Amino acid sequence: MSNDIMNQEIFTIDTGANLPQEKKVEPLPLFDDKHPMLSKPIPEYTQPLPNPNMNLLINRLKMTMKQFNGLGLSANQCGVFERVFVIGTEHFQFACINPKIIDQSAEMIKDNEGCLSYPALYLKIERPSWIMASFYNEKGERVEMKMEGLTARCFQHELDHMNGVKFIEHVGPVSLRLAKQKQDKIIKTIIRKRKHGK
Repeated sequence: MSNDIMNQEIFTIDTGANLPQEKKVEPLPLFDDKHPMLSKPIPEYTQPLPNPNMNLLINRLKMTMKQFNGLGLSANQCGVFERVFVIGTEHFQFACINPKIIDQSAEMIKDNEGCLSYPALYLKIERPSWIMASFYNEKGERVEMKMEGLTARCFQHELDHMNGVKFIEHVGPVSLRLAKQKQDKIIKTIIRKRKHGK
């Protein structure tokens, strides 16, 4: 999930899961919305935890999320077919392996969301205001956590990625068209500023 406009609280396939431990930890490549992996649901991770290879992948996800100024990043956004994502801020991130929502509020809140796979595209999406989340951390511990506000929204956004759901699927065609028009303007402005060295 993109952090570009949300000043609030709070990896070609190059699989971190197959890398040797001694390899230097580097960021992963980030795929855009056209990559088919973003539309594929990812099955639950079945290897025993904790797992050194999974921890290496998590470290690379965290590094990549920080590099792109994100609030959340799923493994499949980086071409890695594993059911894991990271969420957090520049100073604190945590991993969610086999994430699930086991309860949620009846109250729905609509707010802006961005996505690192859709640069400069922002959509107003309605989601439950709070959730009860279940996941495993990198130590192999099962965690149940109530999340509210931006943290809940990030978890839901990244869980969608795990289920092969793109965030553009939450809005209608008119809203998406208007948002893409704004996206084009933002990108043109960025390109123009770079040309003029600003």
